[in-house]
Amino acid sequence: MYRSQAHVQKRLDHYYRCVNTVILNRQNPTTGLIPASVAVTTHGDYRDAWVRDNVYSIMAVYGLALAYRRVDDDQGRAYELEHAVVKLMRGLLFCMMRQAPKIEQFKKTQGLNDCLHAKYNTATGDTVVGDSEWGHLQIDATSIFLLALAQMTASGILIVYTTDEVDFIQNLVFYIERAYRTPDYGIWERGNKINHGEPELNSSSIGMAVAALQAINGINLFGSRGGPSSVIHVLPDEITRNYTTLHSSLPRESNSKEIDAALLSVIGFPAFAVGDAKLVERTRNEIIEKLGGKYGCKRFLRDGHQTVLENNSRLHYDAHELKVFENIECEWPLFFTYFILDGLFSENEEQVEEYRARLEPLIIDSATLVDFGQYLSDSISDTESDGRSLKTPTSPGFTTPSSDGKLPEHIPLIPELYYVPEHLVEAEKKDNHTQARVANDNLPLVWANSLHTLGSLIYENLLSVAEIDPLGRRFNARKTQPNDTVVQVVLLAEDAHLQSMLSMYGLETQTMDQVHPVTVSQPQGLKEVYAALGMNAKLGLSGRPKRPVGSLGTSRLYRAQGHLYAFTPHFMDNEEFYLTSDNDYLISIFEQELAFVREYWHYPGRPTMTVVLTHAMLGGLTKSRSFASQNDPDAHRLTTWRKASLGSSPQKDNKRNLLNFFMNLRSGVCNGVRVRLGRLSEMVNTSCIESLDFLVNKKDIDWMGILRGAADRRKGRHARKLGLNEKKTQAATPGGSRTPSHHRWSVRRRSSSFGTGTSLASLATPAVNTELEGDSYFGSQPHTPNEGNFPGSPFAMTPVEPAEPYAAPRKSSKNLTTSFRLKDHEEARPARKSGNGVANQSGVLTPDLATLDISDVPSPVSAVDDDEDSDESPDNMEALGLTLGDPSNMEAAMSMLSLSVNLYDQIDLLQYLLSCQGADFYVSNLDATVETLLQEVYFKSLQLKLWSIVRQAAGLLQKVVNSLTINITDLVIRQKQITIGFGRTEHFITTPLGPDVLSRMIYDGNFDDVREGPVVQEVMTYLGSFVRADPGMFEGIMRLRTHYLIIALREEISRLNSCDETDAVEHLMQLSPFELKSLLGTVLSGPTLSSHATNTLLRNQSSERLSTNRRQGGVSLSADSLESNVTANIASSGPSSSSLGAIPIPNMAKGSTAFTIKVQSGGYHSGNFSKILINESTLSVSSRGINMVVIDPVQGVLLESVSFDTHISEDESDDLARLVDWLQPGMIVVCAGKDDCYEHLTTAARLALKQLGSERISEVKYRDSWCMIGEKGIEAGKAVEAHKTFMDGPTAVIEKEFDLALYKAKADVIEIFPSPSAIAAFVPNSSGRWLRRRKNDGSLNRVPSKFYPRVWRILSRAAGFRIGSHFLPRDPIVSEKTPEEFNFALAIENFLGVILDPAERQIAVDTLMVIAKIEDKNPGMEVQAEVIDLPLIMREAMDTFWTKWVVNGPGGRGPAASGANANAIATSVLGDVSFDHHEKLARRMFYDLPQEGKEGTFAYLARAVLKLLPYSIDFE
Repeated sequence: MYRSQAHVQKRLDHYYRCVNTVILNRQNPTTGLIPASVAVTTHGDYRDAWVRDNVYSIMAVYGLALAYRRVDDDQGRAYELEHAVVKLMRGLLFCMMRQAPKIEQFKKTQGLNDCLHAKYNTATGDTVVGDSEWGHLQIDATSIFLLALAQMTASGILIVYTTDEVDFIQNLVFYIERAYRTPDYGIWERGNKINHGEPELNSSSIGMAVAALQAINGINLFGSRGGPSSVIHVLPDEITRNYTTLHSSLPRESNSKEIDAALLSVIGFPAFAVGDAKLVERTRNEIIEKLGGKYGCKRFLRDGHQTVLENNSRLHYDAHELKVFENIECEWPLFFTYFILDGLFSENEEQVEEYRARLEPLIIDSATLVDFGQYLSDSISDTESDGRSLKTPTSPGFTTPSSDGKLPEHIPLIPELYYVPEHLVEAEKKDNHTQARVANDNLPLVWANSLHTLGSLIYENLLSVAEIDPLGRRFNARKTQPNDTVVQVVLLAEDAHLQSMLSMYGLETQTMDQVHPVTVSQPQGLKEVYAALGMNAKLGLSGRPKRPVGSLGTSRLYRAQGHLYAFTPHFMDNEEFYLTSDNDYLISIFEQELAFVREYWHYPGRPTMTVVLTHAMLGGLTKSRSFASQNDPDAHRLTTWRKASLGSSPQKDNKRNLLNFFMNLRSGVCNGVRVRLGRLSEMVNTSCIESLDFLVNKKDIDWMGILRGAADRRKGRHARKLGLNEKKTQAATPGGSRTPSHHRWSVRRRSSSFGTGTSLASLATPAVNTELEGDSYFGSQPHTPNEGNFPGSPFAMTPVEPAEPYAAPRKSSKNLTTSFRLKDHEEARPARKSGNGVANQSGVLTPDLATLDISDVPSPVSAVDDDEDSDESPDNMEALGLTLGDPSNMEAAMSMLSLSVNLYDQIDLLQYLLSCQGADFYVSNLDATVETLLQEVYFKSLQLKLWSIVRQAAGLLQKVVNSLTINITDLVIRQKQITIGFGRTEHFITTPLGPDVLSRMIYDGNFDDVREGPVVQEVMTYLGSFVRADPGMFEGIMRLRTHYLIIALREEISRLNSCDETDAVEHLMQLSPFELKSLLGTVLSGPTLSSHATNTLLRNQSSERLSTNRRQGGVSLSADSLESNVTANIASSGPSSSSLGAIPIPNMAKGSTAFTIKVQSGGYHSGNFSKILINESTLSVSSRGINMVVIDPVQGVLLESVSFDTHISEDESDDLARLVDWLQPGMIVVCAGKDDCYEHLTTAARLALKQLGSERISEVKYRDSWCMIGEKGIEAGKAVEAHKTFMDGPTAVIEKEFDLALYKAKADVIEIFPSPSAIAAFVPNSSGRWLRRRKNDGSLNRVPSKFYPRVWRILSRAAGFRIGSHFLPRDPIVSEKTPEEFNFALAIENFLGVILDPAERQIAVDTLMVIAKIEDKNPGMEVQAEVIDLPLIMREAMDTFWTKWVVNGPGGRGPAASGANANAIATSVLGDVSFDHHEKLARRMFYDLPQEGKEGTFAYLARAVLKLLPYSIDFE
């Protein structure tokens, strides 16, 4: 719309008078500060200058100054207004600069008393209250100042004049950049809504910090005439941490406030901090729905501030009184101005008109007030510090307006808030938003008036949104396409030798010298030089704290005085990230970081990741055995258990090594991330280059020496290897001493300071990879390695020439190096049989780690060299027992230690010595302390990838992962609580903690097994990694209890390995970091665990039955909470718990016990098929190899239906042999070959099939047809069998009939009660899938969507909840906390936490959901005010289930039995089948039911709820 210049001038002059009257007239002429208001009320003195209020108040002046720029003849008003803005901003700057020491202290402590003050004296700029007398820590206030400073500077208004001020502003950036982990008092200065002085993480503070950091990054505070020294720098990783935290927390404001109207300033003007348009809309709608009203918006739910029911004699509230304020919270017109501005910036005209119309009746016209002009004048002149009188403009509601003292024109004034008068409180509570409200005395709220004026200027087209937002922040939430940045990757070899070897495999790299003139440095160098940023001796400011620089920061190139620097990623630096000694884990982290960089890259140019490949990372790359021939059956084999548990395949796992990973980057895509592999010189032009020229003027730091030194250290670290030579070990060197390998001992942990007497046995020794690769596992805080040594090792590391990568260690007096004291690890491994049944010539094998079968582990006693003399030694070591803490056998233990050549024995002996004498005890015969020897064992085991020993040594040395704090912070800031320990010693982590505190939590005696401490750290590290990469994995999870997570991991291993919990723990401890992380990811997968069938094969069971040959003793991580090892399995007649899929024999006629089996086989050239029919019902098992069906004729169930691809892998043959070994004698087994079953059919598999009665299996050749109907335990040749050569066509159909009655009679089975497997045949179940899911979800404390609001609604009507002796009352829980408040969710979590069984906990969750669903579907039904006993309801549901399917079903007396004699018959014939007698089994079976359906848990729980709970029914 065209408007004349005169009209524009007229409207600008009108707004000038409004601004001058309401704002500038209050600006102090000396300091430039503006009081928040002119009122002194019973709620406080508002004449002080709040930082936040000042910035908002000056925005109207800033906008009007920009509007006047458009006018040719502005009468000097543009200059006047601009400098009024400058004066106020500089006034705030001066106030804060006077507190520079606080900034410096706060960077170190984030302490509540070390922060900047939130308000100052308007006249002097002095502080007005003490450090602890007010909630000063308000990060949003400092952030809004920086945001406004950036926008104003970008618009041409210069506020900062000197480099000292620039340095101070840079330190303000450091002050707010950790907002994501710094609880503060927030915008309302109270923290927790109870106002007890407890700070919280507030989304409004984090959001404003995000906006400030994004806006001020790269701003030159001197404008166009500034140089490098006046540019503000923000590291991208700091922005991203705040950004991701904000997006994960919205729409929640804090733990005590589920929503807050202050978030309007975050999702809209002025911050525009949220990049997700859907999240913006969701947050806005929640504010409107929960907080909106006729007079404005409530600040938050149950806000008692300035209500008539508030007790003004105290600042805090009692928990029970918060409900008193419900529905009468004051409404603030201020928030309507935010809606107007948001609509203007988003071009939503409908929203603008709506809220302008709603705000109009709330505005008070200055012409209706008495003596308003005199009131303004008096308020400015009154600067006395005491005796401040109550001054407010007279409202027309109390005094009739007169013509005296009125202003010459109408000026709109917006009150602070509207409250409900006392006489209307009850009516408003009954019917919300129906009663008239009254404005309070604080008129006008300058903050609100300023935003209203700014909105009016834009609305009348006197000012554009582009002028007020020159940085374009309004576009943040308008992104429609996901970020698809190309990540550039540069690969460097640490020396020419490695480069040459890599080129042989087709991987082109460069050396350090070849990338000249670009200097490649370690990330520590970047951390060091950034410490100079903001350094100012005059102000006493030290600059940026020396915190690590993340992946985004190291993905930029840096220029300093024309020279380019590149930095390697922090996560690949061995001195910082110790878990990278596992190559597979390193690959997973690299993939994750690529995705992270791609998603959060919002900077010019492409990210460039510079990776230095080292000898240590690639291990024995130069050795032929690292890439063994494919014809070698022992080369690169992966155990079937790992394939089953980690969801991998041999082909995939062969690629998961560093070399293949980097070679695969050449394809241009890595897990969906576009990458470009090339030379560094080719990447420079498309890279993001950041300037470091600010360092030029920093005379206090030798920045050039730091950068060059980092590069030199990188070059000097190449080829640092463990000083071992495989051909020159003590075991191989002539004359080298050896300990007789039959000299074994046991260390009995009858009592120790490490636990409560849990029995521990020496760990079995797996075959190991003797190739030396990787770096230290954990970083030890008390033991920092010297610069010249290998990271994490106290031993001397010497650079090795490429031609001899395993040179022996050299002693150097200069470096005071320490030689190894213990003998090298030497462990016998049973010879693996070759395909023709002949043992390998070598009696001792040390295959690659890839060949390790973690189940097939020889015990220390069994691993005996048959050639050794079997005589006992004089010391009779074998009979010696060692008890932790008992020093009576110290001499014998030290003697054993000096002779031992087994790392497993060495670590056990060292643990014994440590428990008796401590780490500083000097072992004289080895000339070293216990601590030094522990470091040696730790280091050696790390190189050999003996992860169980690594974890045990790390636990004894009390090592802590350096990145642990970062990972815990990433979890906590996303509202995930973490616990360490169990029971009374369980520690709850709700805020970020330092490494010292975490170390004490982990190693304060929480764990009976010392290995659990390192595993807990691993779990927390992996959880942090997962939450960064995929926050959706944690949906419904609020609390992560590491102890229960480890139990879930153990249960998963036990399920897959068919072993007891003791063996499962040993398997767990032997997993590599990557395998442990992958297994944890499986446990976290949640609902997918019940969406598909689990593998029914008993994977990787030991050759000896684990159920009958368990190792005595062992480590139990959960002796206090988990079920006994003898718990009956649901659906298995054997020891395995993975046969949960037992089903009835198909098509059995009623009353019949006979069934028929038919089978036929066709090889590749003979039809390529296999058919197995039972009672003419075809079974769906037809894959390449041997297809097998197992029937238990005693129980009359089909146990297994599985295929073994013996064509492709010997592992499959091993699995077949294990399954046959597991079968009970008499079980029927049907086999049919398809395609080819010969290629990798091992001798062990053939022998196993002969145990089933096969004779012709020895004749089967390549692609022959073969099938068999056999039985476990019969003689070879007794099975029904058919065989045809590959060109003779398919076999004939073989057939056999069986009678179950004969088998039962033969077995002489008198069933007092049907076995669990028989019950599973006729009782509804999910084959273990739902039981598995409930166990995992219970360990994770996962709950359904909207669970807590539903529970709040139930609790608000009932008297409370009960679980055993634990009671959760309705009050004050409901009266204090709102339905979606985080603190309410925590209260429910604590209450449900008393249930120790994870699966039972999930049934309790289901029970509460059922109660909620009943009320949802029947609005007239409500639970009466009585206590809800959850275990009672659950037990009733289980009893109903058991009675229906067992007592009254086929397992009990059945429907045929009835009348008075039914119970007698059931007891005398079948035994006691009651629920009470079999409650444990009934519970496990009930836990395996699906949720939905007629036979689901919801159905049974609903019946129990309706039976036990009293309901009131409203029939109207």
